[in-house]
Amino acid sequence: MTIELGAEDTSPDRPFTSPYLYTTDVRALHYLLHDLKCLIDAERVPISAHDPIEWEANGLGRRVIVCDYPNLTSPHEELCFVGFFGERHQDRPTEALESANAEIVLEFRNYPGILSYSSMELYDGNWANLVVHDFPVARENWRASERHADAANRLSPDYYRNVRIHNGIIRGGLNGGGEPVINTTKYWDYQSVPTWQAVRNLIPGEPAIHAPV
Repeated sequence: MTIELGAEDTSPDRPFTSPYLYTTDVRALHYLLHDLKCLIDAERVPISAHDPIEWEANGLGRRVIVCDYPNLTSPHEELCFVGFFGERHQDRPTEALESANAEIVLEFRNYPGILSYSSMELYDGNWANLVVHDFPVARENWRASERHADAANRLSPDYYRNVRIHNGIIRGGLNGGGEPVINTTKYWDYQSVPTWQAVRNLIPGEPAIHAPV
């Protein structure tokens, strides 16, 4: 059963569902998009399709993988994105999770609508991930992959306490300001048995609640 949350609702005893987290999440999405825009604008940085570019900023890991440079940099009225935020069990080894993530990234080659993948280590030891794609159907095709489904259904409950995933648009694409607008957020609480799930639908085209200006 999936619970539907109102615009200002927080589920009792589940602080990760607070709408105030949109402030920090949108800020992280801005950082990830800024990294992506800077890399594709920097002529001195060689970009090869599907090859990761990795570095550290303030001791924290960053990674960008450009999958389709021509489409990503072409004029768009809007692009779509998926933003992933999860609270990991910090005491558990992450080798299996990292291996699955690497396989999912490699599989992007089979889904031409996936334009880029970015990740950023956060100060609390968790990571923020951003997938930019062209049309909603590209996201649904990718979700249907066996590797993605396996990671979501088998590994996530073992390695995460909870997860929230934002779906939205990037106004004007990367060349038109790159403003992320969250339309829908889905929540999973893996501490509950069975897994607790919820969704929050925001007003289409409006900035996320409490998002920075």
